[in-house]
Amino acid sequence: MRRIDPWFAIGLVAFFALLFVALFGERIAPYEPIYFTVNRGDLQRPFAPGEVYPLGSDVLGRDLFSLVLAGARATLLIAIVAGLARVLSGLVIAVIASWWRPVRVVSDALAEIVSAVPATLIAVLIVLIFIRGDAQIPIFIGALLVTGWAGPYRVARAEMARLGTSLFTESAAALGVHRVPLFMRHHLPHLIPILAVSTAQQSVASIVAVAELGVLGIVVGASKLVTLTESTTVIRFIDMVTPPRISDIPEWGGLLANGRGIENLWTTRWVILVPGVAFAVAAMALSAIGLGIARQYQRRNALYALKSRGAAAIAVVCAIAFLASALIPERYAEARSWADNARARVTIGAPLEQAFAEGGLRPIGASYVVSRQVSQLQQVAPASISIAGAGEVSEEADGPTDVLPVLYFASGGAVLDAPVVYAGWGLSPSDHPETAPVIGQFPAPNLGTVVKSWADDYAAVDVRGKIAVVLRMPSIQGGTRGLTQGQDFETTVTNALKRGAVAVVYIDPFLPTFPVTALRGNAINPYRRLAETLPLERPNGPPVFVLSLRVAERLLAPLGVSPTATWDAIGANTTSSIFGQKIVQSDDPISRKSLARDLGTRAHVDLQVARVTATPTSLVGLTPGEPSRVLIWAVMPATRGSARPATDALAAFIRSLAGRTGVGLAIVAFDRTADPIGNARAIAELLGRTRWDTIVVLDDLDGGQQLRFDTIYGDLIPMFDEYASRSGARAAITRGGSNPEQWSWPGMEAFPKSRATIVRATGEGGDVRPDVAALLGYIAGRDALGAPELRR
Repeated sequence: MRRIDPWFAIGLVAFFALLFVALFGERIAPYEPIYFTVNRGDLQRPFAPGEVYPLGSDVLGRDLFSLVLAGARATLLIAIVAGLARVLSGLVIAVIASWWRPVRVVSDALAEIVSAVPATLIAVLIVLIFIRGDAQIPIFIGALLVTGWAGPYRVARAEMARLGTSLFTESAAALGVHRVPLFMRHHLPHLIPILAVSTAQQSVASIVAVAELGVLGIVVGASKLVTLTESTTVIRFIDMVTPPRISDIPEWGGLLANGRGIENLWTTRWVILVPGVAFAVAAMALSAIGLGIARQYQRRNALYALKSRGAAAIAVVCAIAFLASALIPERYAEARSWADNARARVTIGAPLEQAFAEGGLRPIGASYVVSRQVSQLQQVAPASISIAGAGEVSEEADGPTDVLPVLYFASGGAVLDAPVVYAGWGLSPSDHPETAPVIGQFPAPNLGTVVKSWADDYAAVDVRGKIAVVLRMPSIQGGTRGLTQGQDFETTVTNALKRGAVAVVYIDPFLPTFPVTALRGNAINPYRRLAETLPLERPNGPPVFVLSLRVAERLLAPLGVSPTATWDAIGANTTSSIFGQKIVQSDDPISRKSLARDLGTRAHVDLQVARVTATPTSLVGLTPGEPSRVLIWAVMPATRGSARPATDALAAFIRSLAGRTGVGLAIVAFDRTADPIGNARAIAELLGRTRWDTIVVLDDLDGGQQLRFDTIYGDLIPMFDEYASRSGARAAITRGGSNPEQWSWPGMEAFPKSRATIVRATGEGGDVRPDVAALLGYIAGRDALGAPELRR
């Protein structure tokens, strides 16, 4: 019996340990990477070892031990495949170079050049510059291979040179043995020990490179910015200043990336210690494997060992492990069948109330219908403006992107005839007193400071009893301390009304770029949002309109006023994240003379507002048996128009619940047509609670190609992306949280302490009904199976 080297036995144990962790680490991890413990009494994140998890948590409150196990496959795959690729590439080039001198000269020179460049630097350049997008595992392997082949090439090249001068090589050549058989039968067995050590070295070097890239913030897979400011009960300074960026694949380099910072170096060392130990253990295991193979076959032919029973036994064990990994279902795999069942039940035009009954939902009262009669102020006819001798614009003829009545607390409805004046910017420096800057702070100058020498528009015209037409004011560059926003819409209207104007027409060149609803995705219509936030309080009041440049030019050009020419003459046109903004210097000549003038004619304004009675009707149902934990809130009609996609998807999902047990859901088809805040509060009172573990809001699902998730709660971002992936729902990757100042959904005021995610459609010309139904089915399946992230 052949003796087994002790290091070979240790290497075998290390090999099977790494294989087991790589194949089954995610399945045996106590928690999934999408599970966050954001709040736990008075404890502070990251939680110390033993407080919540045995080895502590990362800065986001995730179990570090689970993350290490879940990220083992990706990390080890990169390290081992990159190590093998480096060695094989170096070996192939060395063999070819030993046979042909021209290749040897080029490869030797190239290896010298490549060896002089740090591998990590090259990897960073490849990932960040040449790969514009998310870096996947093959990209990482390729980046580590670009310079990594040089070391193995030198080792193999030197060994090939030594073997080429050996007596047995010269004898074989004299006997006429060709190069390829000579290499495969005689040289390769001699190379295996040194190649095994080199592979181990290169794998360790690759795993170290993964750690270095992680520290530099370069991770595998799609990355997303996660801030927990809105989710936590105690706001930590680090949550606001340096929100972590995580990837879909929890590889160990990403864990080190989130452990950067002085706090983690001195007070919360476990955040970097746990993944650091994982790197060290993996490196030692890889080294043990390489050393064991080298010692075992230092004087033996490894090719003969491949035919032995031991090699066959190892191959069988590996095959069984891979087969088991493929056959053992993922965690909560049964939830996929819930998703498939819901997807299969999608039909167009499904009656929603009937689906509530077919799905076995339990009504709260006598029926699923929840209705209330409300009285509200509402525009009752299309609005219009006509100027004698100029023309007419109307909401009906020109549409909401060119003519928009703004019905908010300071305005109202009226039908009136009055003289019309052009009030320029509607600016009076006296309305904006200067304020001294705070010592130690260097903000942009306040508006009063930059406009103190500007012309007074209200000194040039008298707006009492007249209709004031005002052009939106540009941003102002006041010195070197940044931009100062011009006078805003509310201030402009207020200043005109307090001077006696009977109506205000505000010209906004950006009106056509705003959505036709208050909110569409991350885009906001500030005028409609203002009307929703501060609603109309009286039917009669000064009408307020917003016009685009196009229709304003049509109205005013015959009177000798061109707002388009004024706007086009303003400074540079730069681009911000939302829309282009005009910038004017504080001492620009345009500021020295007022643009205001009396137009010498009259205008007719027609904006009719009346109090109307409406009966919004919502549907509410509960799944039987289990207490409700998750609230499904479908907006009817959707903010963007038709409610049909949400209705059909919701009906399919509800019908798929028939006969299912263990799920705790409350499902609401919410009517937002009248007094949505009052309706939501009435439903919350009927449900008997305002706080839910998770709220899923369905809105804006018309005509999209894939789903998009909007939330301000960072811990929900990876959760819903993972749900979409596992349920087969087409969805865009959520890169970060929404702006809390712009994020809203109809009815949110009734649930102030609940975490919610808005499910919307993005793209054009598609149908997301099956995707929404599958997503909801998967959520219900996980809830029934006890997924902890849905039970807070």
